[in-house]
Amino acid sequence: MIRRMRSIMLFLCLFPVFLLGQNSQIDSLSTALTSASNPYDKAKITLQLAKLYERVDLVKAKTYAYQALTFTTNDSLAAETTNEIGRLHFFTGKLDSASIYFEKAIKTLRSLKDSMRVATVNISLGAIYLRKGDYKKTITILTESAAFFESQNDELNAAKCYSNIASAFAELENYDTAIEYSEKALRIFSNNNLVQFELITLPNLATQYFKKGDTIKAIGYYNKAETLAENLDNKRSLSMIYNNLGNLYLDSDSEKAKAYLEKAYSLKNKLNLKSGIEVTESNLGYIYLKNKEYSKAISLLENATSAVKGKQLATLYSYLKDAYEGVNNIDKALEFSEKSRVLNDSLLSAEHQKTILDIESKYETEKNEKKILQLESDNLKVNYKRKQNRNLLFIALGVLILLFFVTYILLKNAKRKRIIMEQNSIIKQQEFDRVLKSKELEGIDAILAAQEEERTTIAEDLHDNLGSKIATLKLYVENYNTATAFGDYHEKLKLLINDTYTEIRAFSKNKNFGAHVDKGLIASTKAIAHQISGTEQLTINVINIDVNKRLENAAEIQIFRIIQELLTNSIKHSGASEVIVQFSEENNVLNVIVEDNGKGFDISKNTTGTGLINIEKRVEKLNGELFIDSSLDTGTTVILNIPM
Repeated sequence: MIRRMRSIMLFLCLFPVFLLGQNSQIDSLSTALTSASNPYDKAKITLQLAKLYERVDLVKAKTYAYQALTFTTNDSLAAETTNEIGRLHFFTGKLDSASIYFEKAIKTLRSLKDSMRVATVNISLGAIYLRKGDYKKTITILTESAAFFESQNDELNAAKCYSNIASAFAELENYDTAIEYSEKALRIFSNNNLVQFELITLPNLATQYFKKGDTIKAIGYYNKAETLAENLDNKRSLSMIYNNLGNLYLDSDSEKAKAYLEKAYSLKNKLNLKSGIEVTESNLGYIYLKNKEYSKAISLLENATSAVKGKQLATLYSYLKDAYEGVNNIDKALEFSEKSRVLNDSLLSAEHQKTILDIESKYETEKNEKKILQLESDNLKVNYKRKQNRNLLFIALGVLILLFFVTYILLKNAKRKRIIMEQNSIIKQQEFDRVLKSKELEGIDAILAAQEEERTTIAEDLHDNLGSKIATLKLYVENYNTATAFGDYHEKLKLLINDTYTEIRAFSKNKNFGAHVDKGLIASTKAIAHQISGTEQLTINVINIDVNKRLENAAEIQIFRIIQELLTNSIKHSGASEVIVQFSEENNVLNVIVEDNGKGFDISKNTTGTGLINIEKRVEKLNGELFIDSSLDTGTTVILNIPM
């Protein structure tokens, strides 16, 4: 048997929004948005749309949430919006980005002295730490929030905290405390008839009792969860409850175990739930084998062999041998008997090796003890001579002490000299690294300056030289009042010259764009965003939350070039339809977030590109920090923190 108990889920306090008439609400709000003119009204409507789309279309939900952020002028609404963006990042698995937005929301709410909403957002932050496996931090944050909700007589939010605290204690194998918190939460959910939350808490509580060793209470709670899940027609929860009940009854009631495991296996296949299905197959195969239903047992046990290892696999091979004997397939029975023997021999060999090492260790210990006894006997023989030569011994000891002292002084001096040499070597290496770093940064400065100078030179040459010549040619052609000199090509020639002149001016302007960022970083970013959005291939929204002061021109140029590089990557590689560029300021640090809704990439396999290296060097030169949060099919978020 392979017995593995599985909880249904961790109780995360980012609860789904259950909405009736959702489509009609979306249509109504979309109509209201087109007629709204007040930024506050627009922010409220787009935030409502983001919440409606939260469990339907995360991409649209994010789009509306970021729109709400651009319209928001009210701090309270801004906190609600950043909290919603954090939720959306949580649902797409971007836990670091979610943490940033939750912490922004908490900071704003603290400035508003809104303790209730701070505690509520802390539930979400605690859920992130629970997902990351930082159980002690989860317990600390949620215990504080639970105490606050208790002081406000807010039972529901307190129960949400209890459930997450229970999950954290269970992961730390403190089952008594986990059960205490789970039962407190369950009482509150039951009293308020919150059956969805009961369905989450009951199986977790049952598993906690089982791991503690109380099978009777575990079965009782699983039966309650089973009734609830059947009433709600929650098939996913039922599949896991049936699986756990089947495992519990394996030893005590094989008929009940079979009934539950068959139900679990059927539901898991219908729902295509592959995680843990090998446990169901193994245990159900074991039941079929006991009942002499050999063909069914063979099918399930062979499926399970691909997902288990070690002693569990050896057990399955043994079951398969018995099953094939049951259908008189002696060749197959011998094959699996041999596989079981070989695997068991391998496992036993490892155990024997450990046993041999233990014996050798014991032998060495006994051998050392014998040596000690022999030495004690020899010492008795020597004692008499030692007494006779006491004076000589004292002299020898004095000489030895003197030699020891001299040796100690010499070794101490040698050690001091070695330490000094090592410190000097470290100092020289640090100085070398500093000079090397300085030269590297000077090289980067020279490259960047050369790039800017080259851009300016090309732009000026295009505008002053080639542009002026085309302009002159244009005047010559336009001075002809008739088309006799050019025949039928007169109008075409004029049109071609006009187009060429326009393109040269545009190219000149683009080539020189942003070289000095004279209008400011944010204004220049909005300008290039408007220019790219004009292609109708990619929409770029630039959001300035609270940045009111300028950086040095050189720093703004560097940041602008980083943003250009990121936008170029979005255009070339991401397949995105929308990019959000957000500026904010906190503790004299400029925070820039560039997020697209493209296909994302595996960060571990994309660390050596020239563009990324250039960005890292620029950020390093600005003494800033760079964070990249991306995974396949979930877009890319790049966060820059630059000292102002």
